[in-house]
Amino acid sequence: MNNDLSRSKNSAPVPKPRIFYGWVIVGAGAFSNFVNLGIFQVGLSAFIKDVQASQGWSLSAISLGFSLKQFEQGLLGPLSGYLIDRIGPRIMACIGVLFMTLGLLIFARMESLTSFYLAATVIAIGQGMGAQHAYPAAAVHWFYRKRGRALSILSMGNAWGYTGVLGITLLLILFGWRGAATFSAFIFCGVSLPLALVIRHKPGPYGYLPDGDTVDSDQNGTPSDTHPEVPDSFSVKEAMRSVSFWLVLLCNALYSFTTTVNHVHQIPQLRSQGFSPQGAAYVVAVYGAIQAIARLSSGWIGDKIGRHRVYLVSFILLGAGWITFAYISPDKFWTVPLYFLTYGLGHASYVVSGQAVVADFFGTRRYATIRGVMSSISVLGGVMGPVFAGYMFDIQGDYRLAFLILGPIIAIGAPAILAAGKPTLAPTAR
Repeated sequence: MNNDLSRSKNSAPVPKPRIFYGWVIVGAGAFSNFVNLGIFQVGLSAFIKDVQASQGWSLSAISLGFSLKQFEQGLLGPLSGYLIDRIGPRIMACIGVLFMTLGLLIFARMESLTSFYLAATVIAIGQGMGAQHAYPAAAVHWFYRKRGRALSILSMGNAWGYTGVLGITLLLILFGWRGAATFSAFIFCGVSLPLALVIRHKPGPYGYLPDGDTVDSDQNGTPSDTHPEVPDSFSVKEAMRSVSFWLVLLCNALYSFTTTVNHVHQIPQLRSQGFSPQGAAYVVAVYGAIQAIARLSSGWIGDKIGRHRVYLVSFILLGAGWITFAYISPDKFWTVPLYFLTYGLGHASYVVSGQAVVADFFGTRRYATIRGVMSSISVLGGVMGPVFAGYMFDIQGDYRLAFLILGPIIAIGAPAILAAGKPTLAPTAR
Protein backbone atom coordinates (compact mmCIF):
# COMPACT_ATOMS: atom_id res chain seq x y z
CA MET A 1 0.00 0.00 0.00
CA ASN A 2 2.90 2.33 0.76
CA ASN A 3 4.08 1.83 -2.81
CA ASP A 4 0.75 3.23 -4.00
CA LEU A 5 1.13 6.31 -1.81
CA SER A 6 4.65 7.37 -2.74
CA ARG A 7 6.55 8.28 -5.86
CA SER A 8 9.91 9.76 -6.60
CA LYS A 9 10.08 13.19 -8.16
CA ASN A 10 11.64 11.93 -11.39
CA SER A 11 9.51 8.82 -11.80
CA ALA A 12 7.21 8.00 -14.65
CA PRO A 13 3.50 8.75 -14.30
CA VAL A 14 1.93 6.79 -11.49
CA PRO A 15 0.34 3.57 -12.78
CA LYS A 16 -3.29 3.01 -11.93
CA PRO A 17 -3.26 0.89 -8.74
CA ARG A 18 -5.15 -2.36 -8.43
CA ILE A 19 -7.16 -0.87 -5.56
CA PHE A 20 -7.64 2.90 -5.57
CA TYR A 21 -6.63 4.20 -2.14
CA GLY A 22 -9.81 6.25 -1.93
CA TRP A 23 -11.73 2.98 -1.51
CA VAL A 24 -9.38 2.00 1.33
CA ILE A 25 -10.28 5.23 3.13
CA VAL A 26 -13.96 4.60 2.48
CA GLY A 27 -13.70 1.03 3.80
CA ALA A 28 -11.92 2.16 6.95
CA GLY A 29 -14.51 4.89 7.43
CA ALA A 30 -17.40 2.47 7.00
CA PHE A 31 -16.07 0.19 9.73
CA SER A 32 -15.27 3.13 11.99
CA ASN A 33 -18.80 4.49 11.48
CA PHE A 34 -20.22 1.08 12.37
CA VAL A 35 -18.48 1.11 15.74
CA ASN A 36 -19.17 4.82 16.32
CA LEU A 37 -22.91 4.69 15.71
CA GLY A 38 -23.32 1.28 17.32
CA ILE A 39 -21.91 2.59 20.59
CA PHE A 40 -22.50 6.34 20.73
CA GLN A 41 -25.80 6.84 18.92
CA VAL A 42 -28.08 3.80 19.05
CA GLY A 43 -26.00 2.02 21.68
CA LEU A 44 -26.23 4.76 24.30
CA SER A 45 -30.01 4.86 23.97
CA ALA A 46 -30.07 1.21 25.11
CA PHE A 47 -28.63 2.40 28.44
CA ILE A 48 -31.53 4.77 29.17
CA LYS A 49 -33.88 2.36 30.93
CA ASP A 50 -31.09 0.88 33.09
CA VAL A 51 -29.63 4.28 33.99
CA GLN A 52 -33.10 5.61 34.80
CA ALA A 53 -33.84 2.63 37.07
CA SER A 54 -30.43 2.84 38.75
CA GLN A 55 -30.22 6.60 39.25
CA GLY A 56 -33.90 7.55 39.48
CA TRP A 57 -33.58 10.41 36.97
CA SER A 58 -36.51 11.59 34.86
CA LEU A 59 -36.55 10.93 31.12
CA SER A 60 -36.46 14.69 30.52
CA ALA A 61 -33.24 15.00 32.56
CA ILE A 62 -31.63 12.13 30.68
CA SER A 63 -32.78 13.56 27.34
CA LEU A 64 -31.14 16.86 28.27
CA GLY A 65 -27.79 15.05 28.48
CA PHE A 66 -28.18 13.80 24.92
CA SER A 67 -29.21 17.30 23.85
CA LEU A 68 -26.12 18.80 25.48
CA LYS A 69 -24.03 16.32 23.51
CA GLN A 70 -25.69 17.49 20.31
CA PHE A 71 -25.34 21.16 21.31
CA GLU A 72 -21.62 20.96 22.06
CA GLN A 73 -20.99 19.00 18.89
CA GLY A 74 -22.79 21.62 16.81
CA LEU A 75 -20.99 24.55 18.43
CA LEU A 76 -17.66 22.96 17.57
CA GLY A 77 -18.71 22.49 13.94
CA PRO A 78 -17.04 25.60 12.44
CA LEU A 79 -13.80 25.11 14.38
CA SER A 80 -13.72 21.40 13.57
CA GLY A 81 -14.41 22.04 9.88
CA TYR A 82 -11.72 24.73 9.72
CA LEU A 83 -9.14 22.47 11.37
CA ILE A 84 -10.04 19.53 9.11
CA ASP A 85 -9.57 21.72 6.05
CA ARG A 86 -6.34 23.21 7.39
CA ILE A 87 -4.45 20.44 9.23
CA GLY A 88 -6.19 17.41 7.77
CA PRO A 89 -8.85 14.91 8.77
CA ARG A 90 -6.45 12.22 10.04
CA ILE A 91 -5.16 14.25 13.01
CA MET A 92 -8.63 15.48 13.86
CA ALA A 93 -10.08 11.96 13.73
CA CYS A 94 -7.45 10.69 16.18
CA ILE A 95 -8.16 13.55 18.59
CA GLY A 96 -11.88 12.85 18.33
CA VAL A 97 -11.49 9.14 19.11
CA LEU A 98 -9.48 9.84 22.26
CA PHE A 99 -12.01 12.35 23.58
CA MET A 100 -14.95 10.04 22.90
CA THR A 101 -13.22 7.18 24.71
CA LEU A 102 -12.59 9.39 27.73
CA GLY A 103 -16.21 10.57 27.72
CA LEU A 104 -17.56 7.03 27.71
CA LEU A 105 -15.29 6.08 30.64
CA ILE A 106 -16.67 9.06 32.58
CA PHE A 107 -20.18 7.88 31.69
CA ALA A 108 -19.39 4.42 33.09
CA ARG A 109 -18.45 5.92 36.48
CA MET A 110 -21.01 8.74 36.77
CA GLU A 111 -22.89 9.14 40.05
CA SER A 112 -24.80 12.39 39.42
CA LEU A 113 -26.46 14.36 36.67
CA THR A 114 -23.47 16.70 36.72
CA SER A 115 -21.07 13.86 35.86
CA PHE A 116 -23.54 12.58 33.25
CA TYR A 117 -23.59 15.99 31.57
CA LEU A 118 -19.79 16.15 31.79
CA ALA A 119 -19.55 12.78 30.03
CA ALA A 120 -21.96 13.98 27.32
CA THR A 121 -19.87 17.12 26.83
CA VAL A 122 -16.58 15.24 26.48
CA ILE A 123 -18.16 12.80 23.99
CA ALA A 124 -19.56 15.76 22.06
CA ILE A 125 -16.12 17.37 21.88
CA GLY A 126 -14.75 14.15 20.40
CA GLN A 127 -17.53 13.88 17.84
CA GLY A 128 -17.44 17.57 17.03
CA MET A 129 -13.65 17.72 16.65
CA GLY A 130 -13.57 15.22 13.86
CA ALA A 131 -14.49 11.67 14.76
CA GLN A 132 -17.68 11.86 12.69
CA HIS A 133 -16.68 14.33 9.99
CA ALA A 134 -13.15 13.29 9.02
CA TYR A 135 -13.98 10.44 6.62
CA PRO A 136 -16.58 12.25 4.48
CA ALA A 137 -14.30 15.32 4.40
CA ALA A 138 -11.62 13.12 2.82
CA ALA A 139 -14.01 11.15 0.60
CA VAL A 140 -15.40 14.20 -1.21
CA HIS A 141 -11.84 15.00 -2.31
CA TRP A 142 -11.03 11.45 -3.43
CA PHE A 143 -14.24 11.05 -5.46
CA TYR A 144 -16.20 13.21 -7.89
CA ARG A 145 -18.15 11.11 -10.41
CA LYS A 146 -18.52 8.32 -7.86
CA ARG A 147 -19.03 10.59 -4.85
CA GLY A 148 -22.52 9.27 -4.13
CA ARG A 149 -21.34 5.65 -4.16
CA ALA A 150 -18.35 6.42 -1.95
CA LEU A 151 -20.47 8.25 0.62
CA SER A 152 -23.10 5.52 0.47
CA ILE A 153 -20.49 2.91 1.45
CA LEU A 154 -19.33 5.19 4.27
CA SER A 155 -22.89 5.55 5.51
CA MET A 156 -23.47 1.80 5.25
CA GLY A 157 -21.16 1.55 8.23
CA ASN A 158 -23.53 3.81 10.16
CA ALA A 159 -26.44 1.64 9.06
CA TRP A 160 -24.83 -1.57 10.26
CA GLY A 161 -24.17 0.30 13.50
CA TYR A 162 -27.84 -0.22 14.34
CA THR A 163 -27.10 -3.93 14.64
CA GLY A 164 -24.52 -3.03 17.29
CA VAL A 165 -27.39 -2.63 19.75
CA LEU A 166 -27.49 -6.44 19.93
CA GLY A 167 -23.93 -6.46 21.27
CA ILE A 168 -24.66 -3.59 23.64
CA THR A 169 -27.77 -5.40 24.92
CA LEU A 170 -25.70 -8.55 25.55
CA LEU A 171 -23.07 -6.52 27.44
CA LEU A 172 -25.82 -4.91 29.53
CA ILE A 173 -27.22 -8.34 30.45
CA LEU A 174 -23.80 -9.78 31.31
CA PHE A 175 -22.08 -6.87 33.06
CA GLY A 176 -24.68 -4.21 33.87
CA TRP A 177 -24.66 -0.73 32.41
CA ARG A 178 -21.39 0.40 34.01
CA GLY A 179 -19.44 -2.65 32.86
CA ALA A 180 -21.01 -2.46 29.41
CA ALA A 181 -19.96 1.18 29.06
CA THR A 182 -16.37 0.40 30.12
CA PHE A 183 -16.04 -2.51 27.67
CA SER A 184 -17.54 -0.37 24.90
CA ALA A 185 -15.02 2.42 25.52
CA PHE A 186 -12.01 0.13 25.08
CA ILE A 187 -13.53 -1.63 22.07
CA PHE A 188 -14.20 1.72 20.40
CA CYS A 189 -10.69 3.06 20.96
CA GLY A 190 -8.98 -0.20 19.97
CA VAL A 191 -10.81 -0.28 16.66
CA SER A 192 -11.27 3.37 15.71
CA LEU A 193 -7.82 4.78 16.46
CA PRO A 194 -5.91 2.48 14.03
CA LEU A 195 -8.57 3.08 11.38
CA ALA A 196 -8.15 6.85 11.70
CA LEU A 197 -4.50 6.49 10.72
CA VAL A 198 -5.60 5.24 7.29
CA ILE A 199 -7.08 8.63 6.33
CA ARG A 200 -5.37 10.79 3.69
CA HIS A 201 -6.86 14.20 2.94
CA LYS A 202 -6.49 14.60 -0.84
CA PRO A 203 -5.32 12.39 -3.73
CA GLY A 204 -3.15 15.08 -5.38
CA PRO A 205 -0.07 14.74 -3.15
CA TYR A 206 0.03 11.01 -3.93
CA GLY A 207 -0.16 11.45 -7.70
CA TYR A 208 -3.82 10.62 -8.26
CA LEU A 209 -7.00 12.32 -9.31
CA PRO A 210 -10.53 11.76 -7.97
CA ASP A 211 -12.22 8.45 -8.80
CA GLY A 212 -8.93 6.60 -9.37
CA ASP A 213 -7.65 8.52 -12.39
CA THR A 214 -3.89 9.06 -12.59
CA VAL A 215 -2.06 12.29 -13.30
CA ASP A 216 1.31 13.02 -14.83
CA SER A 217 3.92 14.95 -12.90
CA ASP A 218 4.82 18.44 -14.01
CA GLN A 219 8.41 19.02 -15.03
CA ASN A 220 9.42 19.45 -11.37
CA GLY A 221 7.87 16.11 -10.46
CA THR A 222 4.96 17.63 -8.55
CA PRO A 223 1.56 16.09 -9.28
CA SER A 224 -1.12 18.49 -10.40
CA ASP A 225 -4.03 19.04 -7.98
CA THR A 226 -6.60 19.90 -10.63
CA HIS A 227 -9.10 17.78 -12.52
CA PRO A 228 -10.85 18.87 -15.73
CA GLU A 229 -14.19 17.53 -14.52
CA VAL A 230 -14.11 18.99 -11.01
CA PRO A 231 -15.54 22.53 -10.86
CA ASP A 232 -14.10 25.25 -8.67
CA SER A 233 -15.38 25.77 -5.15
CA PHE A 234 -17.11 28.51 -3.22
CA SER A 235 -15.42 30.21 -0.31
CA VAL A 236 -17.39 30.20 2.94
CA LYS A 237 -18.47 33.83 2.38
CA GLU A 238 -19.58 33.11 -1.18
CA ALA A 239 -21.59 30.11 -0.04
CA MET A 240 -23.32 32.09 2.69
CA ARG A 241 -24.35 34.77 0.18
CA SER A 242 -26.34 32.22 -1.85
CA VAL A 243 -30.01 31.37 -1.25
CA SER A 244 -29.15 27.68 -1.69
CA PHE A 245 -26.94 27.77 1.42
CA TRP A 246 -29.80 28.90 3.67
CA LEU A 247 -32.29 26.45 2.17
CA VAL A 248 -29.87 23.53 2.60
CA LEU A 249 -29.24 24.81 6.13
CA LEU A 250 -32.98 24.76 6.82
CA CYS A 251 -33.13 21.15 5.64
CA ASN A 252 -30.22 20.27 7.93
CA ALA A 253 -31.93 21.94 10.89
CA LEU A 254 -35.20 20.09 10.30
CA TYR A 255 -33.36 16.78 10.02
CA SER A 256 -31.24 17.53 13.09
CA PHE A 257 -34.37 18.29 15.14
CA THR A 258 -36.05 15.01 14.24
CA THR A 259 -33.20 12.53 13.87
CA THR A 260 -31.84 13.14 17.37
CA VAL A 261 -35.29 12.17 18.64
CA ASN A 262 -35.01 8.91 16.73
CA HIS A 263 -31.52 8.16 18.06
CA VAL A 264 -32.45 8.86 21.68
CA HIS A 265 -36.05 7.64 21.82
CA GLN A 266 -36.26 4.84 19.25
CA ILE A 267 -35.68 2.01 21.71
CA PRO A 268 -37.71 3.67 24.54
CA GLN A 269 -40.64 4.04 22.08
CA LEU A 270 -40.48 0.38 21.13
CA ARG A 271 -40.27 -0.62 24.80
CA SER A 272 -43.18 1.66 25.75
CA GLN A 273 -45.32 0.13 22.98
CA GLY A 274 -44.88 -3.39 24.37
CA PHE A 275 -41.75 -4.74 22.69
CA SER A 276 -39.45 -6.72 24.98
CA PRO A 277 -35.83 -5.52 25.34
CA GLN A 278 -34.69 -8.29 22.99
CA GLY A 279 -37.60 -7.59 20.62
CA ALA A 280 -36.74 -3.88 20.47
CA ALA A 281 -33.08 -4.76 19.83
CA TYR A 282 -34.06 -7.06 16.95
CA VAL A 283 -36.27 -4.37 15.38
CA VAL A 284 -33.40 -1.88 15.52
CA ALA A 285 -30.93 -4.46 14.17
CA VAL A 286 -33.16 -5.31 11.20
CA TYR A 287 -33.66 -1.58 10.65
CA GLY A 288 -29.88 -1.22 10.40
CA ALA A 289 -29.54 -4.10 7.94
CA ILE A 290 -32.21 -2.57 5.70
CA GLN A 291 -30.48 0.79 6.04
CA ALA A 292 -27.22 -0.69 4.79
CA ILE A 293 -28.80 -1.99 1.59
CA ALA A 294 -30.88 1.17 1.08
CA ARG A 295 -27.88 3.46 1.55
CA LEU A 296 -25.82 1.65 -1.04
CA SER A 297 -28.74 1.82 -3.49
CA SER A 298 -29.34 5.50 -2.71
CA GLY A 299 -25.74 6.38 -3.56
CA TRP A 300 -25.88 4.59 -6.91
CA ILE A 301 -29.28 6.11 -7.77
CA GLY A 302 -28.12 9.57 -6.73
CA ASP A 303 -25.10 9.39 -9.03
CA LYS A 304 -27.43 8.47 -11.90
CA ILE A 305 -30.42 10.82 -11.47
CA GLY A 306 -29.03 13.60 -9.28
CA ARG A 307 -28.17 13.47 -5.61
CA HIS A 308 -30.31 16.54 -4.84
CA ARG A 309 -33.40 14.68 -6.16
CA VAL A 310 -32.77 11.78 -3.79
CA TYR A 311 -32.32 14.36 -1.05
CA LEU A 312 -35.76 15.84 -1.78
CA VAL A 313 -37.53 12.46 -1.72
CA SER A 314 -35.92 11.61 1.61
CA PHE A 315 -37.93 14.31 3.42
CA ILE A 316 -41.24 12.99 2.10
CA LEU A 317 -40.39 9.47 3.28
CA LEU A 318 -39.18 10.70 6.67
CA GLY A 319 -42.44 12.58 7.22
CA ALA A 320 -44.49 9.46 6.47
CA GLY A 321 -42.13 7.43 8.65
CA TRP A 322 -42.77 9.49 11.77
CA ILE A 323 -46.52 9.00 11.38
CA THR A 324 -45.98 5.26 11.07
CA PHE A 325 -43.64 5.13 14.07
CA ALA A 326 -46.24 6.89 16.22
CA TYR A 327 -48.52 3.84 15.82
CA ILE A 328 -45.91 1.05 15.78
CA SER A 329 -46.92 -1.93 17.92
CA PRO A 330 -46.09 -5.64 18.34
CA ASP A 331 -49.85 -6.28 18.10
CA LYS A 332 -49.94 -4.63 14.66
CA PHE A 333 -46.87 -6.21 13.21
CA TRP A 334 -47.48 -4.75 9.75
CA THR A 335 -46.45 -1.37 11.20
CA VAL A 336 -42.86 -2.62 11.56
CA PRO A 337 -42.15 -3.24 7.84
CA LEU A 338 -44.08 -0.07 6.97
CA TYR A 339 -41.77 1.85 9.32
CA PHE A 340 -38.77 0.31 7.56
CA LEU A 341 -40.12 1.26 4.12
CA THR A 342 -40.94 4.86 5.03
CA TYR A 343 -38.65 6.20 7.73
CA GLY A 344 -35.94 3.64 6.98
CA LEU A 345 -35.68 4.44 3.28
CA GLY A 346 -35.98 8.18 3.97
CA HIS A 347 -33.22 8.03 6.56
CA ALA A 348 -30.95 6.11 4.19
CA SER A 349 -31.58 8.53 1.33
CA TYR A 350 -30.92 11.59 3.48
CA VAL A 351 -27.67 10.36 5.04
CA VAL A 352 -26.12 9.51 1.67
CA SER A 353 -27.34 12.49 -0.33
CA GLY A 354 -27.11 15.04 2.49
CA GLN A 355 -23.32 14.77 2.70
CA ALA A 356 -22.89 14.91 -1.07
CA VAL A 357 -25.31 17.80 -1.63
CA VAL A 358 -23.09 20.25 0.28
CA ALA A 359 -20.13 19.38 -1.96
CA ASP A 360 -22.31 19.44 -5.07
CA PHE A 361 -23.66 22.91 -4.28
CA PHE A 362 -20.51 24.56 -2.94
CA GLY A 363 -17.49 22.43 -3.93
CA THR A 364 -14.84 20.67 -1.87
CA ARG A 365 -12.19 23.29 -1.12
CA ARG A 366 -13.96 24.47 2.04
CA TYR A 367 -16.32 21.51 2.37
CA ALA A 368 -15.64 20.71 6.03
CA THR A 369 -15.78 24.37 7.07
CA ILE A 370 -19.10 24.97 5.28
CA ARG A 371 -20.61 21.84 6.82
CA GLY A 372 -19.30 22.95 10.19
CA VAL A 373 -20.92 26.39 9.86
CA MET A 374 -24.20 24.74 8.90
CA SER A 375 -24.09 22.38 11.87
CA SER A 376 -23.40 25.21 14.32
CA ILE A 377 -26.40 27.20 13.08
CA SER A 378 -28.78 24.22 12.94
CA VAL A 379 -27.63 22.81 16.30
CA LEU A 380 -30.60 24.29 18.15
CA GLY A 381 -32.87 21.78 16.43
CA GLY A 382 -30.73 18.87 17.56
CA VAL A 383 -30.78 20.18 21.13
CA MET A 384 -34.53 20.75 21.25
CA GLY A 385 -35.60 17.47 19.64
CA PRO A 386 -34.84 14.91 22.39
CA VAL A 387 -36.00 17.28 25.15
CA PHE A 388 -39.25 17.94 23.28
CA ALA A 389 -39.95 14.21 22.90
CA GLY A 390 -38.95 13.43 26.49
CA TYR A 391 -41.17 16.24 27.83
CA MET A 392 -44.12 15.06 25.71
CA PHE A 393 -43.65 11.53 27.07
CA ASP A 394 -43.54 12.77 30.66
CA ILE A 395 -46.83 14.69 30.32
CA GLN A 396 -48.65 12.41 27.84
CA GLY A 397 -47.44 9.01 28.96
CA ASP A 398 -46.39 8.06 25.43
CA TYR A 399 -44.66 9.45 22.34
CA ARG A 400 -47.58 9.40 19.89
CA LEU A 401 -48.45 13.10 19.81
CA ALA A 402 -44.77 14.08 19.64
CA PHE A 403 -44.17 11.86 16.62
CA LEU A 404 -47.35 13.02 14.88
CA ILE A 405 -45.99 16.56 15.16
CA LEU A 406 -42.54 15.59 13.88
CA GLY A 407 -43.90 14.11 10.62
CA PRO A 408 -45.13 17.36 9.03
CA ILE A 409 -42.12 19.28 10.39
CA ILE A 410 -39.53 17.13 8.60
CA ALA A 411 -41.62 17.06 5.40
CA ILE A 412 -41.03 20.82 5.02
CA GLY A 413 -37.56 19.89 3.76
CA ALA A 414 -38.97 18.70 0.43
CA PRO A 415 -40.24 22.09 -0.82
CA ALA A 416 -37.17 23.78 0.71
CA ILE A 417 -34.67 21.76 -1.33
CA LEU A 418 -36.90 22.10 -4.40
CA ALA A 419 -36.63 25.88 -4.04
CA ALA A 420 -32.82 25.59 -3.71
CA GLY A 421 -32.66 24.46 -7.33
CA LYS A 422 -30.12 22.22 -9.05
CA PRO A 423 -26.52 22.42 -7.79
CA THR A 424 -24.43 24.61 -10.12
CA LEU A 425 -20.95 25.79 -9.23
CA ALA A 426 -19.77 29.10 -10.67
CA PRO A 427 -15.97 28.92 -11.11
CA THR A 428 -14.17 31.68 -9.24
CA ALA A 429 -10.56 32.73 -9.26
CA ARG A 430 -8.45 31.69 -6.30
